[in-house]
Amino acid sequence: MTAPPETGLNSVVRLGLKLALAAKLGRDRAPLVDSPNSISLPRDRIKIGAVQWKADPVGRVGDWSNRVTRLFEEAADRHCHLIVFPEYLPLSLMGAIMPESTSVGSLTDRAIQGFLRSLAPVTFRHWHRWMASLSRRFSMVTIAGSGLTVSQGALVNLALGFNTDGSVLFSQPKWHPLPDEVRWGIAKGPICAPQVVGPWGLSVLVCNDATYFESFRMLQALDAKVAAVPVADPEARYTEGKARRGCFSRVQDVPMVGVVSAATGRLFGLRLTGKAGIYVPAALTPNASGILAESMHPVGEGLVSAVVSLALLEGYQKVQRAEHPVPLGHFVQALYQFKEDL
Repeated sequence: MTAPPETGLNSVVRLGLKLALAAKLGRDRAPLVDSPNSISLPRDRIKIGAVQWKADPVGRVGDWSNRVTRLFEEAADRHCHLIVFPEYLPLSLMGAIMPESTSVGSLTDRAIQGFLRSLAPVTFRHWHRWMASLSRRFSMVTIAGSGLTVSQGALVNLALGFNTDGSVLFSQPKWHPLPDEVRWGIAKGPICAPQVVGPWGLSVLVCNDATYFESFRMLQALDAKVAAVPVADPEARYTEGKARRGCFSRVQDVPMVGVVSAATGRLFGLRLTGKAGIYVPAALTPNASGILAESMHPVGEGLVSAVVSLALLEGYQKVQRAEHPVPLGHFVQALYQFKEDL
């Protein structure tokens, strides 16, 4: 394994920051939960909650965990079976040791690489513990958003899903990092068949990955029905047209349920905007909008929710496949040279 590139931060400084952050996070312990109650999840009509998150760095670690817990509580009050959180959910925790004036504009790319390699994996572990614990506490299937961690020597953006007992359902790397992410040392994840888990055909595409029609074709080949899309869009001004080019447009082309969870606010100088939303093919909504639920504003924090019928979706998928046949397995294998038989 080769040594990581020069990061622009003294190794002693990096270690000191890492230990200081780990100490603060260590005092914010995830609640211990007894054995979860055995629950029976519906296979057809499921209620989904999509989170809009204010991503500003937190000064106190407890503020982060309290807000995450409140969102779970609200989803439980609404009787949600599935909750979806946004991309880069744990990065706000780095604010516990970073000055308020810190911004990506005031740092070199090498310095940012150093901060992320040293600190992001610490926040990843804290996020993992809390999301597993809260999934178990509220007996809720959870797409926990995504966080940065080091895997096989590379810094990767990894989404996690948790079952109702707190166990990991799957992990999904981001395949197509944005140009800024590449400059900051974030590697693209390996292109491989995305994971689809039952009984809902649940899968995840991280942010930019959902703008590619091939991604949804792969999910369709694997019989996916629900695609969760955690996003953190570095756009100072939200535009509906740009937002619609992602998940919303894709589920019109490849019929399934699309769930977008958005990070908003200012994250170390980056201005993030986006709306949480739950989208389906237009024909499955009474007003032909394709929107089951969506945030009112592109900034702020909250939860939107809606009930979806997977049986209704399956019927529509069968009609679409009959009218527009595509050799999906051959298409995916030819495009990505998969060895797996899809």
